Amino acid sequence: MPTSRMRDKWRLLTVGSRWDRTTVPIYEASSPGGYVPLLKTLMSSPCTNDCAYCALRIGGRCPRESWKPDELARITIRLWEDGKIKGLFLSSSVQRDPDSTVERQLEALRTLREMGYTGYVHLRLMPGVNRHYIREAVELADRLGVNLEAPTREVFSEICSSKGDFGEAVLKRLEWIVDEVRRAADLRATSTFGFGRSGVDTQMVVGAVRDNDEQYLRMVDYLYRGLGLRRVYFSGFEPVEGTPLEDRPPCPPYREYRLYQASFLIRDYGFRLEELNEILDDEGFLPNIDPKVALARREADRFPIDLNSASYYEILRVPGIGPVTARKIIDARESLKIDHLSDLEKVLGLTLSRAVAPYIDLKDKRLTYFSKRFQ
Repeated sequence: MPTSRMRDKWRLLTVGSRWDRTTVPIYEASSPGGYVPLLKTLMSSPCTNDCAYCALRIGGRCPRESWKPDELARITIRLWEDGKIKGLFLSSSVQRDPDSTVERQLEALRTLREMGYTGYVHLRLMPGVNRHYIREAVELADRLGVNLEAPTREVFSEICSSKGDFGEAVLKRLEWIVDEVRRAADLRATSTFGFGRSGVDTQMVVGAVRDNDEQYLRMVDYLYRGLGLRRVYFSGFEPVEGTPLEDRPPCPPYREYRLYQASFLIRDYGFRLEELNEILDDEGFLPNIDPKVALARREADRFPIDLNSASYYEILRVPGIGPVTARKIIDARESLKIDHLSDLEKVLGLTLSRAVAPYIDLKDKRLTYFSKRFQ
């Protein structure tokens, strides 16, 4: 179920004839090229688990519905052929057990692919699922994963112990998915869809019980550098009436945001976990500022840097510069010596060049003014 922070990305679409109508949720997923409309749905909402944070937990008072596999396939391909969606994001509650739940998901995807659907499929598998289902899921889906829900065994046991053992039912399944996607590498070249071509991802709930950012960053470091996941999502906890955690305060939105920023520094910028640990407070939480800025202030002796001689990763450490911009600088300095702010403006644009001014060594009288303004 979407949190309030995600609801502005959802819209409902009614499809069907006058006497046979179905309302489906369309989710505007973010991508480098803009927003991509997806049919994002559960295979079923009846659940045997009693996760402490979830409205769909067993015994919860909420509507319970399920798709028939062929029905979901027909709706999906119709929306896709009509240009209403670009893909399907399919998850589920655990209606009876993990294997039977995933089997119904795969039946829907098999039917969909047999109908000629070559669009994007993002599949969320169930904790504890058998490996042979994972293998078939990799063949049918472009991106897939299983939700970790928590960064440690202890937190997992507090919020969703009914899903099984953290290491066995969840983390091992994620490792199996990664392994099967790697095994499918050669098969991707012979197909235009499926075989895990868009990688593996997972999600963790933040702030549902006592935890800290250091725990999440340690797990993120393993997921990105150890397993090679494509994306780790954070879902800030929001209390749901009727659940054991209904009286717990929600996770502050800034905490989720700072965790994303820090995780991208690990994934895309070459920052080490040990460095990020240096800016945590005594309780293991990130400060409520851009972690890259916090690191730059802590390592002030690194700056200013000379953009004409600095390495790619040294340039990436400059607040306000990302991988795309860093490569632009590397490419531009082959034909342009960057000595003045005006030289940098030719490469980056006025706004960004002023923001990075305090951290770079330029022979420009305006630099002193900008340095004082942006520090």
